Amino acid sequence: MTATVNTAQEPAWSWIIGGGLVSILIGGAMLQMQFGGVGPSTEFQTISGYEKIPSQAAPSLSTPAPEVAVQPAAAAPPSGATRLRPYSPPAHQPDWLVSPCSTIRANEIQRAWAKHLGLPVEVQNRLGQSFRLIPPGIYDRGSQTEQMQSLMGSMPKEDTHWRDCLLSSTPAHRVVVSKPFYLAVNETTQAEFKAILGRNPAWYAASGPEPYYVDRVKGEDTSRHPVEGVTWKDAQEFAQKLASSELGQIVGLAAFRSSRLSEQACSSEFSEVDCGLAGEVASRSLFSIHYRLPTDAEWEHACRGGTASPFSFGETEPVAMGWFGEANGGRTWEVGRGEVNPLGLYGVHTGVWEWVEDHWSVPEYGQYRDWPVLDPRHSAGTPLPHVVRGGMWPDRRSRSFDRYAYDADFQTFFVGFRLVLDLPAMPD
Repeated sequence: MTATVNTAQEPAWSWIIGGGLVSILIGGAMLQMQFGGVGPSTEFQTISGYEKIPSQAAPSLSTPAPEVAVQPAAAAPPSGATRLRPYSPPAHQPDWLVSPCSTIRANEIQRAWAKHLGLPVEVQNRLGQSFRLIPPGIYDRGSQTEQMQSLMGSMPKEDTHWRDCLLSSTPAHRVVVSKPFYLAVNETTQAEFKAILGRNPAWYAASGPEPYYVDRVKGEDTSRHPVEGVTWKDAQEFAQKLASSELGQIVGLAAFRSSRLSEQACSSEFSEVDCGLAGEVASRSLFSIHYRLPTDAEWEHACRGGTASPFSFGETEPVAMGWFGEANGGRTWEVGRGEVNPLGLYGVHTGVWEWVEDHWSVPEYGQYRDWPVLDPRHSAGTPLPHVVRGGMWPDRRSRSFDRYAYDADFQTFFVGFRLVLDLPAMPD
């Protein structure tokens, strides 16, 4: 009897299991049709006459959730990110620069961190470059979807690469920059670049490659103008050679290094006799000078300086200051002019585009929309362009969140860079 019952039930279970499998297959096919375009492709396409870029599905503003999210919220954080819900700065450290805050408050935090580290707010290397201390902080990187919708409405549809670059600035997401660093007050100048690499690639110089741009600054000393016409690889080479050059040494920090290292070396694990030797070893290993390009996240954190507005000085673009287009004379100017942001940086909106370390992709920010991301850095395993940030004097697209992208070998008359100087060993 029992055997009969079991035999009678087998066909029913088979139908149920078979039907479930069919449903799963159909559902999977529908999901594939709906979301098949999400994520980078291995194919290449040419955009607006630009060099080849890996083709990617641009986020849709009308349906941002499925298109921008390259990874479901339940999945593990992307490579280079740490999931934090919520994130609180260490209690024993000075207050962090948490956006939004006032300029006065940003200055107080900057000074407090300098005191905590035993370092000046501003240092200078022997080349003459000044660097400002950027405290750790938390801010919203990128732009809100509503703001992006308005911007996209004013963009020419045929400029697909620029539209892709704008779209890559959304969705806005919380970013944690956990370590302080020094960032150059100004963009690297023509004179500084030539002093290290022995050449001047700038178009706005007497030695420039195009007569039109040379004529714009004819008869002027352009040594203090930002160097442009540099590739991402040029910026990397400059940083490496500056670090190994005597001109890269920091003025006035020798005494700090010796005293701080002696304190660190003469801990309980060393005998009094060993202190001097330990200090010398630590000095050679811990205090090598290191310059580099900022990450995308570091650059925007420093640019905003605690602000949440489109520009670090407010809501309105600085047209009245005469920095854009023909009002600017269609040319570069000496660094250190114009607006200064809350942390003491010049030209973050009105100089030239600035190379940063990160690779670029349209859906990158979508990875981070569901949790704060810690010290993000986008490194691609395939050939991708690199991000440029900051001012672009021929145009008005220079908000704190604006970004563009070029190949590492690309060079033109409005792309330069500024460097990060990494801090020496510091207390936790």
